[in-house]
Amino acid sequence: MPLSKQTWLSAVTKRMGRVCVTATLGLLAIANTGCHLVSSARHAIPAHRLDPNLFDCPRDDLAPLPYAALGQEKPMEHLIGPGDVLGVYVFGVFPPGEDDTPVQNRAQAVNQRYYPPRGTVVGPTTGLPVTVDINGEVDLPLIDRVNVQGLSLTQATDKIRKTYREADMIAAGRERVSVGLITPRVKRVVVLREDTPATPVALASPQAVDEVHRGSGEVIDLPVYESDVLHALAATGGLPGTDAERELYVIRRSPTIDYRFMNIEQLQSMVDTLGPESGVVRIPLVGCPDQPIPFTEQDIKLDEGDVLFVPRRNEYFTTGGMLPGARIPLPRDRDIDVIEAIAMATGSAGGPLGRDGGVLAGAGVSYMREPTRVLILRDLPDNRQITIRVDLDRAMKDKKERIRILPDDVVMLYFKPGSATLNSTLNYIPSAVVGLMIRDAD
Repeated sequence: MPLSKQTWLSAVTKRMGRVCVTATLGLLAIANTGCHLVSSARHAIPAHRLDPNLFDCPRDDLAPLPYAALGQEKPMEHLIGPGDVLGVYVFGVFPPGEDDTPVQNRAQAVNQRYYPPRGTVVGPTTGLPVTVDINGEVDLPLIDRVNVQGLSLTQATDKIRKTYREADMIAAGRERVSVGLITPRVKRVVVLREDTPATPVALASPQAVDEVHRGSGEVIDLPVYESDVLHALAATGGLPGTDAERELYVIRRSPTIDYRFMNIEQLQSMVDTLGPESGVVRIPLVGCPDQPIPFTEQDIKLDEGDVLFVPRRNEYFTTGGMLPGARIPLPRDRDIDVIEAIAMATGSAGGPLGRDGGVLAGAGVSYMREPTRVLILRDLPDNRQITIRVDLDRAMKDKKERIRILPDDVVMLYFKPGSATLNSTLNYIPSAVVGLMIRDAD
């Protein structure tokens, strides 16, 4: 049955109205997506095109250095040097007129600290105490000063006996001379630690940033063959905690270097630029398995007045875009990828905008398509910045898309243009119109 002219005009008017409404809503949706889209995304580098080993050695591949390398090798015999307190006995001369052998007894208590101030008495020894002066000499009666620097106790005994014999101070056959060690010389060093010294451990959520922190410092006297990084750490709390960097700095006194107003980044830059001339030695505690140990035995020895510095760890990544703005600490001993970073930032690895299914309980359309585009802003060593684009849909299937997150990265989550348009359009179209469009399509 042919339609009347009035009926036909009415149908055409309704369809044109629907088309206009749909077009208008589409334009509104496109205009509304401005806050979710980034025009510079097309200039970003796709994550799957980057070499995973382009930036640095992955933390999962880092291995702890042999801790024995942090200590010096101890000689078989103690070699005398300035500051040693020796027990010297020369029969009939030192002490004069005594037939009995003088004995120096231990002075410390049984439960003493391992490193008491000014050194440890090693045990009972015969003779009177004599201190080796700055020139490595000892002053004994009736003879000139005797240089014993660099000699073992046996060699020092033979030299003192020979000196007295040549001076005709002791008779042949009555050469009872002994030299023992009462207190070895010590090196006084300062250990400054920015990791938490308290024994109780406080647990905090990953999103929490600990801005209130208290470090510790200690002045210790280390015996001559134990004055190294290993024993200094053992005496002040052990290895650095998880809130500290896995590296140390030995800062030596240098009259040519001004350390004032110098932060840890500037300190590290100076070490890389000047090397040993900087007076600062950087000692990493972890490294890639294929690399040699980056320091020598001389680097880990501590001398009088040296400072062993344990810096605090400041490794964070920042979130933005559709993610809640936050500054989140990175784990110290393992890597996280972009998906784990989003989970740490939102508290959920899935769901629209990181929410659970309760977001649909309001009966509204809301976000039917979740944001799947991530832009990562990354600083390069030469102070340049690159933008890396990650597709979360592809990351679910391609491991190369799950790029590692490095310190100081900025991770921003956005909608793709199609997803933003779809979500905005569906939120603007009333439910009745949506049903009408579906019915007409059928």
